[in-house]
Parts: sequence; C-alpha cells; structure tokens
Amino acid sequence: MAERNTALAGDRLLAYATLAPSAFLLLLLAGVPTITVFVTATQDVGMGDTSGPFIGLENFIWVFTEPTFYTALWNTFVWVFGSVALEMLLGLGFALLLNKSFRFRGAARAVILAPYLVPTVVAVLTWRYMLHDIVGIINAGLIDIGLISQPLLWLNSQGLAMVSVIMVGVWKFFPFAVIAILGILQSIPQEQYEAAKIDGASDFQQFWRITLPYVMPVFLLTSLLRTIWSFNKFEIIYLMTGGGPLDATTTLPILVYLKAFSDFEFGRAAAIAIVALAILCVLLAIYFVFIKRAEARQ
Repeated sequence: MAERNTALAGDRLLAYATLAPSAFLLLLLAGVPTITVFVTATQDVGMGDTSGPFIGLENFIWVFTEPTFYTALWNTFVWVFGSVALEMLLGLGFALLLNKSFRFRGAARAVILAPYLVPTVVAVLTWRYMLHDIVGIINAGLIDIGLISQPLLWLNSQGLAMVSVIMVGVWKFFPFAVIAILGILQSIPQEQYEAAKIDGASDFQQFWRITLPYVMPVFLLTSLLRTIWSFNKFEIIYLMTGGGPLDATTTLPILVYLKAFSDFEFGRAAAIAIVALAILCVLLAIYFVFIKRAEARQ
C-alpha cells in the first residue's frame, strides 16, 4: 500500500512538473496583459505613454456617464443576440436536414460548410461589394424581382447597417453551429426512434422527446462559444462600416479601438474593456445555469 501511494505521489509530481512550463507560459501570456489593462484603467495614459498619473476610478465614472458607452452597449447586445440566435436556429435546421439520408448529401454538406472556411477579410470585402448601393448584386437582384424600386443604402443607413453586419456574420459563422449539432445528432441511438415509431409517436414528438433533450446541452454550449466570440468580434463590423453611420454599428470592441487609437485615451479604453469583460462574465454565468439544467434533464 505504501509503495502504491509512493508511486501515485511520484506520478503526480511528474504530471505537475510536465504541466508547469505550459502553465507558467499561459499565465504569463494571459495574466500580464490583463494586469496591465487593469492598471491602465486607473491612469490617465495618452499616446506614446507607458504609464500616466494615477486617477483612481475616474475612467470608470466616465464610462458610466458617457452616452456613447450605452449606445455601444445596446449595439453589442443587438449584434450578439441577433447574430447568435439566427446562427443557432439555422445551424439546428441545417443539421437536422444533413442528418437525413438523401442524394448528394456529401456535396450539400460541403456547400453549407464552405462559408466557415472563407477568410473573414475575403468574406467581408465580397459582401461589401455585393451590398454596394450602386454596383451591388443584392440591390440589382431586388430591383429585378420588383421588391424595391431604388437601391438601398445597406451600409450607409442607420436602419440597415446593423442588419447588414448581422447578415454577414450569420452567413460566415452558422456552419460552426451545423458542425457542432450534426455531431451530436449522429450519436443519438437509433433504437430510441424505432421504439418511438412503434409507440406511434409523430415526427414532432420524436424531435421534442428524443432529439431536443440530446441536442440542448450542445446547442447551449455552442451558443455560449458563439456569444463569447461575437461579443469580442471586431473585424467584421470594422471592415464593413467602421462603426457607422453615426455610431449605428459601434459595439464595445469598436468603441475601445476608437478611444485608444483615434482619441488616444488609453485609460478610458481600458476601463471600457474591463466593464465589457464584467458584462460578458455575467452572460456566461447565465449560460452555465441553463447548460446545467439541460444536462440534468437528459
């Protein structure tokens, strides 16, 4: 028994020694920038400065009294929940479709997953050209079929700019939801469906009683990941609209960038980033509650 305990202690020591360099490197790469952001948020730091005078919570007070912050916060919620909701619903629908057997299913899977493989910059520039008010194919097609009589300002209208960036984000990232949900669909035991058919269950009842309980934990986990990534997403909105027109698509990451590299107010930019981190942590806690409940119902 003593020899066994000694061997286990030696294995643990070896495991810790093996993981220590990676853990130290991860702590260094993640911890140092995080601490720097918190320190910068308490200082008045300008362009070219590595530090500035200590001002306490003044930057945070500015954040909560600045109307632009609340505009960016609202735009962030619209962008995140609008895009994630559509991505997950489309992902679930296409995953259910691709899980069935039909001719050219492999080709259909390749076509649906293709947008996820396209580099973001290429996708954004392509969509900017397609949404152009004069030469864009979207306006030309809508005019040809009679839905509109004149070109729409997709990227230069306050009412349509957010719709446009959400549309591009959904097109680019809904295949991720398809991949995740399709994987769990293919692991559901077919015997359960066969037993349900014998009992006279309809297709909807099979979906509600069998498919949905299996899918829900993965559905929520995928939603969680997409929420994190969308909340911090910068390049799609910046490349398409730059946060405009008139702050119509300015989200929190865009606001942080503008404060830091346009206004050169790094302390305020750091304070916005910390507040955004706190908001995201609250959202993640809510997601984890729903994920736990979904797992308990399986």
